[in-house]
Amino acid sequence: MTRFRNKTTDNLNPYATRPESTTVEALPMDTKVYESPYADPDELRTATVDRKQLVLEDGELGSGNFGTVLKGIYKMRKSEKQVAVKILKNDDNNPAVREEMLREASVMQQLDNPYIVRMIGICEAENLMLVMELADLGPLNKFLQKNRHILVRNITELVHQVSMGMKYLEEHNFVHRDLAARNVLLVTQHYAKISDFGLSKALTEEENYYKAKGHGKWPVKWYAPECMNYFKFSCKSDVWSFGVLMWEAYSLGLKPYKGMKGAEVIQMIESGERMAAPANCPPEVYNLMKMCWTYKPDERPGFSIVERRLRDYYYDISQ
Repeated sequence: MTRFRNKTTDNLNPYATRPESTTVEALPMDTKVYESPYADPDELRTATVDRKQLVLEDGELGSGNFGTVLKGIYKMRKSEKQVAVKILKNDDNNPAVREEMLREASVMQQLDNPYIVRMIGICEAENLMLVMELADLGPLNKFLQKNRHILVRNITELVHQVSMGMKYLEEHNFVHRDLAARNVLLVTQHYAKISDFGLSKALTEEENYYKAKGHGKWPVKWYAPECMNYFKFSCKSDVWSFGVLMWEAYSLGLKPYKGMKGAEVIQMIESGERMAAPANCPPEVYNLMKMCWTYKPDERPGFSIVERRLRDYYYDISQ
């Protein structure tokens, strides 16, 4: 069940192992704000959604090559939930787009973590629809651009949650390949979830990386050197992307490498140069970013180390 329970029993609680005195105030992570609004697995463990149970609302949440994302209501046996519905364009006869959407659904249905947007099911009706959890406050980068007075503690809290979601993916041998602040959605100001698994790959036990056949339409500014040079993607290349995501978060939603073209970014990285720290970024955080941007993937930390660093830092500034 995707929910937080008692501090001493819940292994999802990232602070459970930390020694603490009796006077320590409960951190936000330990409170019910983190209980998933979709915490009834009996209702949601379904691969398909009946169109009669789905009410679509006016107004787009977003759009892309595939079509649009609308807000909707999913009428379940016990309750109703607000959902996000990704809808394939009616006039899109391109089987590749449909295949891509079904593959994304297949990846998402294998994942169950509080910090990853949950896939509820597929609805085959007037269009192909993917029904997902709704994260009402939208993408992290846009939220930060509009809320510039947010505290460093709050940013650290959200970034740490992303690291927990990524640690889960690493443990389950999934590579995200499109980790960026635009693909982190907020349920509340204190609750972030990773989304957009269109480029994700499940790795085999034999291989710890995925090799692309060639260069695609890639988010170059978020990609590690080995992705660009050798088309190799791994959990370690996701760590590089996470460093860029952290930079976006602490810069309050600025674009990384602003004004630079992809080729210039690659040249800068190859020369050993890295982005400067965002204004008012804590030195501990910038040091972690630079660790994420270690050139050789084997020398880069994994998410188990990154998550612990962020957890300890968040704990320290929360006292």
